[in-house]
Amino acid sequence: MITDNINQRFGALLICMLAAALVGKPDMSQADEPPASPEVTAAMQPYLESYKLAGFVAIIADKTAKVHYRNLLGYADVEAKKPIREDNLFWIASMTKMFAGASIMMLADEGKVSLDDPVTKFIPQLEKWMVVAERDASHVLLKPLVRPVTVRHVLSHTSGLTGSSELQQVTGSDSTPLKARALSSVTGPLQWQPGDKYQYGNQGMNIAARIVEIISGMPYEEFLQRRFFDPLGMTETTFWPSEAQLARLAGAYGPNKEKNGYARGSLGFLTKPLSDRTHRFPEAGGGLFSTTRDILRYGLVLANDGELDGKRYLSHAAMEELRKEQTGATKVNYSLGYHLRNGMFGHDGAWGTDLSVNPKTGMVAVFMIQCSGPDLWAARDLFLKTATQVFNNIAP
Repeated sequence: MITDNINQRFGALLICMLAAALVGKPDMSQADEPPASPEVTAAMQPYLESYKLAGFVAIIADKTAKVHYRNLLGYADVEAKKPIREDNLFWIASMTKMFAGASIMMLADEGKVSLDDPVTKFIPQLEKWMVVAERDASHVLLKPLVRPVTVRHVLSHTSGLTGSSELQQVTGSDSTPLKARALSSVTGPLQWQPGDKYQYGNQGMNIAARIVEIISGMPYEEFLQRRFFDPLGMTETTFWPSEAQLARLAGAYGPNKEKNGYARGSLGFLTKPLSDRTHRFPEAGGGLFSTTRDILRYGLVLANDGELDGKRYLSHAAMEELRKEQTGATKVNYSLGYHLRNGMFGHDGAWGTDLSVNPKTGMVAVFMIQCSGPDLWAARDLFLKTATQVFNNIAP
């Protein structure tokens, strides 16, 4: 009996001590939560109030992976009144191009390709390319190339190719394999001599992705999975979002005609159903879906000169190529699947998503929206301007 009383008293004392400890201990998950930037909120609020944006996720981080500010505001689904969340899925569209450039540079690091290699070294059927010399309603005059189309040309939009192949224009952007899309580019002649002009598009990226397949001996999507997505823990990044992921896909919105509410846009660029791996194929210029977390992970690779968590993905020399202008005499601020903007590099997507990294300051800025209206670039530019000011004011 005495022993039982002692045990009961000891147990009660232990419970009290544990309870006191728990009361006194702060909730670390709350304490470590990054704050919202008041400056970013103030900059973006007018876009929400005027129905130009329905919602956004904005991250301002440094290259150590510390998130200094995280803003979430508005809706992922206006009709259902679902607030936007960090785990929402986004169509990142042309941000997909970054991985085409990075894949080629990874293979260049291995000595398997050079940026100045002719594309025909890997796809000899493209030796039939011709260039438009004259064109009117009744005739097209073609002439031979004065120089070969190189890997650098297709990655920098200076190849002379149109934005999409004639095959894609008929069958859709993602309904034929990369091999067929690459070969079909000979049916539509080059619009100018390689290197003479810049024209943004997806066709060159798909040819670059096909070269990755030929060199690596594996499908392009498998190369990305093995070399980037799996080792980086980018578990949500895919060409084929599952039904569970699609349930988290943020809707695309812009203002309605009356400017007093939202109009929802539709994703017509890709073939439905999006989860169909049998009839849909990778669109290397704009087919990926991803999340804020995954894009931040890739941004950290860019901010750390091609290395993250002790693993090197791209050499310093490869990163130097990705950070510099590659458009020759055209002098357009574009690299190899990367935009160059105000000292930053990265890429944006058709619905306004953006990753921008400043290699000098180490800032990683992620802006995730789905905007089908005309104001996405103004919103993106204002966010980046605000993020730069906020980041520069952070105490070292």
